[in-house]
Amino acid sequence: MRITSKVHRILNAVFVFTALPCVVHAQNQIQENQPPKSVEELAAQQVDTIRHLLDMVVEFFVKYSFQVLGGIIVLVVGWYVAQYVGKILFKFLGKYKLDVTVSKFLVGGVKLAIVVFTFIVALGKFGVEIAPLIAGISVVGFGTSFALQGPLSNIAAGIMLIFTKPFKVGDIIEVQDVSGQVLDIKLPRTEIRNVDGHMIVIPNNKIIGEVIHNYSILKRIDVLVGVSYSGDVTKAMEIMENIIKNDSRITPHAETKVGLAEFGDSSINLQARIWVKQKDFWSVKFETNKKIFDAFNEHGIVIPFPQRDVHIIQDNA
Repeated sequence: MRITSKVHRILNAVFVFTALPCVVHAQNQIQENQPPKSVEELAAQQVDTIRHLLDMVVEFFVKYSFQVLGGIIVLVVGWYVAQYVGKILFKFLGKYKLDVTVSKFLVGGVKLAIVVFTFIVALGKFGVEIAPLIAGISVVGFGTSFALQGPLSNIAAGIMLIFTKPFKVGDIIEVQDVSGQVLDIKLPRTEIRNVDGHMIVIPNNKIIGEVIHNYSILKRIDVLVGVSYSGDVTKAMEIMENIIKNDSRITPHAETKVGLAEFGDSSINLQARIWVKQKDFWSVKFETNKKIFDAFNEHGIVIPFPQRDVHIIQDNA
């Protein structure tokens, strides 16, 4: 229904622009002829003018209507072909487990190429000379590139991000004092959702050249717990090691260590360094702390409060 209404409006516009030159041409012919000598001659002349006008309109539509209709059909078909090819290509690239960002970039480029080619073919159907048009577009594009250096630099930076892949969609990163999960990487910008659920948009030229922290592969958890000076430190370390060993979410091949970190004022502080995937960070951190607390209580290992010795000096005088 939408396509039909658009075609109807286009045909109305074509008719108006066709009729106007015909009317002007007919009036010019009347003015060039001798003025009529009678009412009969005037009426006959008006009939001839209308007949001539209708002949010109019919001639125009016979000559150009198929070109206009053909151009419209080419545009519509080209648009649907671009969408269909884009879907097929995206599924095809997905079978080879290509990165989502690269797949979107390639699909977008193919769709754009199809649309541009379709537009050029449609212009040819309308009778437009393609070669001068392309030359003019090149000149305009060359001048526009200087005026749009900022946006174009974002696009160039986006292409570099897509192919160098310092991060991908779904990664947890920190850049430009912004940290969060990457929602999408587009040519001009990167969209990130922070821990508060806010979406933050960063221009890509602000990312290139900056230090990027990618926490999506592995992230370290530091567990620090104090043990009383009178407690069994060796037993406490064994308990922590067993808890870590029995958690399948903790990466076993990473540099996992449990040791005595420092001698505190009130306790001997033990520290465990473990590595987990980003998605398991908070759950492992909270559960490990709870397991250590419960195991220490079960084995009678005391986690002391801060202590201070107070010496009272009595004045015998």
